[in-house]
Amino acid sequence: MPARILLAALLCAAIATGAAAAEPRKAAKGAPASAPATASAHHRGMPGESAPHNGWAGYGHLTLDVGTDRYFVYDQTAAEFSVTVIDRASEEIKIRGVSIPGAGIFYFPADASRCAPDAIERIGLYAEQLLFYLSSAFPAGPGKLKGTSKAEVDGDVPELHFMEGIMKEHGGARTTVTATRRASGAIEYVLQDDKDKVKGVWRPRRGRPVIPDNEPLQDWNVCWAAAPVKQLDGKSVLKSKLAATESLATFGDVRKALRASKRQGKK
Repeated sequence: MPARILLAALLCAAIATGAAAAEPRKAAKGAPASAPATASAHHRGMPGESAPHNGWAGYGHLTLDVGTDRYFVYDQTAAEFSVTVIDRASEEIKIRGVSIPGAGIFYFPADASRCAPDAIERIGLYAEQLLFYLSSAFPAGPGKLKGTSKAEVDGDVPELHFMEGIMKEHGGARTTVTATRRASGAIEYVLQDDKDKVKGVWRPRRGRPVIPDNEPLQDWNVCWAAAPVKQLDGKSVLKSKLAATESLATFGDVRKALRASKRQGKK
């Protein structure tokens, strides 16, 4: 995924919009209740895979550096997802988006994005394409990688999905993918074609939330997940899926309310 291929891919990204797009798709019926380590509520992977992108989508922390004035940092658990765009010179956060299915999406700083999933989906598709290249080069998955490995990926990039965002099929350049496993378990990768280089680090999950419980919501644009509710007059209005959202002050409060909502839903 050289820099020019990534930039060209932006022209092929058809981003879904609307309230429903803020929620990742529901798990298929019959899916296990407890998510495996390689599961992802946000990354789609390719049809026929036992795990999205053959396990490469099961990262906990991922960096993506395409050599421009900004770089990308991704964090996720099996349920939550966070992406941060950082200015290289100042290390200032230009935008951070957090998706917590069932609760909503959250943007920092508060004026970084309107209440729509477009920004998270668009930047998430960059990672989706990277994972496609890693999976194509090393289909056995990150768990089988030892030392330094190198492989060639050539051909078009198929249609990719992240949440409800879509990157249309587009041409790809012949790319050499190199991955090196470190003693810490982290995997350093480099994607190189005849002109450009993309690099970063893939790290497995460590059981950490994407954002601490004590992080206050006050500096974020909070966009609650909502569903239509019919009123007595027959009209439908959108209502937050969580109760008493005005009392929620931190991400820990959001998670507590989400757990309570899920328990209520099982009754």
